[in-house]
Amino acid sequence: MSLTDLKLQFKYRSDEDTLYSDFYEKCLNGSIKYDRAAGYFSSESLKAIAKGLEVFLHKGGHIRIVANPHLSDQDIMAIQQGYKAKEDVIEKALLHTLEATVANLENKTLNVLAWLIYTNQLEIKTAFTNNGSLYHEKFGIFYDESGNNVAFSGSANETAGGVKNNFEKIDVFLPSHDQHRIDDMKQDFERLWYNQTNGLTIVDIPRTVREKLLENKGQKPEMPKRKKELVPHSYQVEAIQSLKRSDWQGILEMATGTGKTITSLLAMQQYKKENGRAFAIIFAPFKHLVDQWSKECNRFGIDYMTLCYESKAKWLPELEKEVRHFNLGVTDFHVVITTYDAAGSKDFIEQISKLQEHGFLIADECHYLGSPQFRDVSFENIKARIGLSATPDRWWDEQGTKFLKNFFKDVVYTYSLEEAIAAEKLTQYTYEPHVVTLTESELEKYNHLTKRIVNQFNNNDADEEKLSRLNRMRALVLAKAYKKIPLLLVLLKNKGKENIFHTIVYCAENQVNELTIALSRLGLRVHKFDSTVPSKERQKILKAFANEEIQVLVAIKCLDEGVDVPSTRCAYFLASTSNPREFVQRRGRILRTFPGKHLAEIHDFIVFPEDVDEKTFSTIAKKELPRFAEFSNSAINRSSAKHKILPWISPYNLNHLMDMKPWDVYKEMKEEYDLEYLK
Repeated sequence: MSLTDLKLQFKYRSDEDTLYSDFYEKCLNGSIKYDRAAGYFSSESLKAIAKGLEVFLHKGGHIRIVANPHLSDQDIMAIQQGYKAKEDVIEKALLHTLEATVANLENKTLNVLAWLIYTNQLEIKTAFTNNGSLYHEKFGIFYDESGNNVAFSGSANETAGGVKNNFEKIDVFLPSHDQHRIDDMKQDFERLWYNQTNGLTIVDIPRTVREKLLENKGQKPEMPKRKKELVPHSYQVEAIQSLKRSDWQGILEMATGTGKTITSLLAMQQYKKENGRAFAIIFAPFKHLVDQWSKECNRFGIDYMTLCYESKAKWLPELEKEVRHFNLGVTDFHVVITTYDAAGSKDFIEQISKLQEHGFLIADECHYLGSPQFRDVSFENIKARIGLSATPDRWWDEQGTKFLKNFFKDVVYTYSLEEAIAAEKLTQYTYEPHVVTLTESELEKYNHLTKRIVNQFNNNDADEEKLSRLNRMRALVLAKAYKKIPLLLVLLKNKGKENIFHTIVYCAENQVNELTIALSRLGLRVHKFDSTVPSKERQKILKAFANEEIQVLVAIKCLDEGVDVPSTRCAYFLASTSNPREFVQRRGRILRTFPGKHLAEIHDFIVFPEDVDEKTFSTIAKKELPRFAEFSNSAINRSSAKHKILPWISPYNLNHLMDMKPWDVYKEMKEEYDLEYLK
């Protein structure tokens, strides 16, 4: 690729362009030589174009930079003492700048710099005036293998702020129109480099500074892989078109694992293209998902974002500045990523409410937005709103669901699990239900809690908090049914430890340690994955799991939302709530595609009581069977799964429940609930 192949503009300005990616990086990738005269220089600036420099390193490119060292008033006074003092002061100032730079740069970038200097591909000289004023000119020239040149001049320094953060403008000179200007700049730079410019003194960077940079040299960096262009799938294009038709408002109800994140960022990109501006705000449920969204934004060439979580002292001033700059037209694009906790804070809401136009909201797992803390927040100034969820409706929260549908103007696009499996975007799976009965004491406890729930429900002064606690206690009786773990151990033992890998076991709260010990006694390499595992250790564990160093992960809820474990081939559901959001998301995580993975297994532990009256059996069955209906319906062995359940439910005339999915049962139970409540 040559410089003439690049579609370059005559100017780049921060209100419309990102200087480091739209201009600098493009030109570096097409060049073999780069000359730069800059008012100030800090190697921190090279972080913004580090990938271009890696390419430069491998193709033998050469960079020459002349810049003014950062001198304090005291430094300038010292220089006036004579030439020897001038050298000493410059050396001291450069070392000080270098120390600050090294502290703020990644090892990878420092290594690239060190290798460029080691191979004499990067040369740096310092310039200062003979009368004590500042050397402040700014221009540069790129050279390609064919002898073509592109030159530029303008306000941007070779600093992190100049290249990336400040509001800057540069004028670009192309050989098709401005060869005489380019030649003039080339002559100016040659005179500058060889200390032939009147009024200036040019010196090499001191040997100590060069050696200090070389201390960071490690293994030679690999040639960076070219980014693959993100080409949307046909269903993602349909989703974006649906949003556009509904004035960029709506919920995308897409199965877990089908690329909701990428779809929404493609939509954001399209909105920006059509409107010229966008201030994107992304809500994510947890802190680790903020980081995950940030990485996905990087894939779209977005490197600078405001991340709002943890202490507001860290993010509030930056958020305030970015909103102000966007409103003034200083910037035309920015991305803010936040947790729902931070998004619901008074300070965040106050700043976002100041946005005047072109706000673009993406709410990941948008059901969180239906919680009470957001129902009085209108975000009226944000017209573009996208909700993402595989299960947007809120379980037993009609008011919250209604708020969501009003806020986003309902679901505008649906991409089901069945469609995704048929299109091979998700993996096919088998579903094996395993029936477990309650012990006598468990059944007694379940019935006792049911009576307390009924009494509390019929009480005119019903305590909602107490009622909720009793329901959780009763649900735990089913979740922690005693016979589940022994049955699991038998199933795993029969399978053979040599055949067990990429397996997840979901258990009830307070069972993780017990189950981890029990599985390790079978000779399995097992690790727990719960809230006690530090965040910094989680990626190591998941990597070891993908590499089969760990055979089994034991989890509660930490793998439910946003943690990708695509290598998973088998899952055992020992415990699950009746809320479909939980088990639908878990299934979606297991069905993600992975090299060599053609079929997934889901084992579900279903609790039925024995020798009980019809009402008791029906009450428990209505909690367990919706999950069975959801899982069995899309499995390749749906018929055999139903045959396993039929003998248990036929005596109670509950065969119809095998095909009633969670929300169908919910509606039926809701009607029964309302009838009881209205009596």
